[in-house]
Amino acid sequence: MDARLAKLVEAAGLDAMTPASENPDNEDEWSSICLVDLRKPGAPRVAGWRARNFVYPASTYKLYVLGEAIRQVCTGKIGLDDHYPVEPHNVRSGSRLAEGDEPSLSEVLRLMMMYSDNTAANVAIDIVDRRNATALMHAMGCQGSEITRKYLSRDLEDPGYADVPGTTSSALHFATFLYAVETACIGGGRGRGLIKAYMATAQTGQDRMRAGLPPSATLYNKTGTWNTFSSQVAIVEDGEAKYILCVLTAQETEVASPRIAKLTADIHAWMSEKSVR
Repeated sequence: MDARLAKLVEAAGLDAMTPASENPDNEDEWSSICLVDLRKPGAPRVAGWRARNFVYPASTYKLYVLGEAIRQVCTGKIGLDDHYPVEPHNVRSGSRLAEGDEPSLSEVLRLMMMYSDNTAANVAIDIVDRRNATALMHAMGCQGSEITRKYLSRDLEDPGYADVPGTTSSALHFATFLYAVETACIGGGRGRGLIKAYMATAQTGQDRMRAGLPPSATLYNKTGTWNTFSSQVAIVEDGEAKYILCVLTAQETEVASPRIAKLTADIHAWMSEKSVR
């Protein structure tokens, strides 16, 4: 599978390296891509192209915060109908939340996933405590994907977090997380249903994976975009085709979006083949 995936990655142009001079992290950077074939229940097949490479995922790591929130809901620690105040330092421009609002947890998560609202994400990070979200990733063996930062400038960060490294992750870790969701390892069956329901509402990134899929496909996903970083991770279901696809890039949206769409179209054709081989 690795060899076939590598050919598709190359054909889509996602194998291109972003040189340090064009990367805000000042280092040469490649994409990180992982595919998990879920067509045979209980026997996932995994393929990767630099799948262990760590890349800044931008808003995509809001998915990890969602996972921890739902885990806490399913254990009874917090409730979807609980209300939380929006603190001034968490408010970002262009948000659907404002200082003094007291949205329910369900509304916070809806805004964070549907619109990738940064204020909602900051509120959610406070609700779950980012250390707990990190612990969830560690429990899956995903060291290195620590949730270190909110979506705000460092001078507004909470005490102790102004100088921490930025959050990075890999396609393999996102695939591991999504496989845990699909197999009900986060909050059981209720957790799987809730996480996928929030993922299904996402309205960003319609020019990426969605553009490469037929109308019959259901896409449970989260995207991320900042500067030269563009990413999307998803569970895709379409008849017998069922798979996880995670794509992290250090490419600008205008470049990455059509490439992700092409890769998705080619992979969907592959995953729609009659035989599993």
